[in-house]
Amino acid sequence: MLNPKDKTFLRGRQIFKFGLLNKKDNKKNLKIRLVFNRMVVAFFPPYYSYTNPLAIIMKNTFLKKILLLTMMLISFNSFACDCECDGDCSFSQISSGMEFVALVKVIEYSDFLDQEIIGYDKKMPFSMTVEIIKKYKGTESRKRIKIWGDDGAQCRPYIAEFEVGECYLIAPTLIKENSELGKKDDYDFFSCWTDYLTVDYENGIVYGEYSKRKNKISLKEFESGIEK
Repeated sequence: MLNPKDKTFLRGRQIFKFGLLNKKDNKKNLKIRLVFNRMVVAFFPPYYSYTNPLAIIMKNTFLKKILLLTMMLISFNSFACDCECDGDCSFSQISSGMEFVALVKVIEYSDFLDQEIIGYDKKMPFSMTVEIIKKYKGTESRKRIKIWGDDGAQCRPYIAEFEVGECYLIAPTLIKENSELGKKDDYDFFSCWTDYLTVDYENGIVYGEYSKRKNKISLKEFESGIEK
């Protein structure tokens, strides 16, 4: 399992890859699917082929500039977290080692990103405010806290993966200093392991990778397990 030092290293990794993000299980553990950006097809339908070598294309000044612009845009939109978590990275295991675990409800989105996120047709929220319904671990005394997500270049889930009005079990990481990626004493998640689960609060059911063998558990069973 990743230790804090490894986690810090992975958070800072920014890897250029062509493609879109695929989500696995409960929208965690982001993977990369290699696909050509549609912009390449749009700009180079008659030129992007094996019958037209790159050397010929580069002779045309206009095409040269377009190619450079296209590659820059592809690179900008293709930052992704590329990591694997060895061992048991389920919520039950991860939450046991975290300082703060709680049941929360999403109240609102905030801090919207200026750039467009591929596959999302609205402005992507960069943070969200959640209300603590029940605290299971930790010294957090606030009723509401802010959690920061991905901006396209971090090892975090996008905030849009969380629905306003819905409930979640969370085991987030405390942000210890102010930066453009979050404020001190706020929280964030880490995409290389499972640190949140979706909760059907009305029916008392928890969904997601609770353990290696369980992707669904009752809220009562979870609470009895974490209180031991």
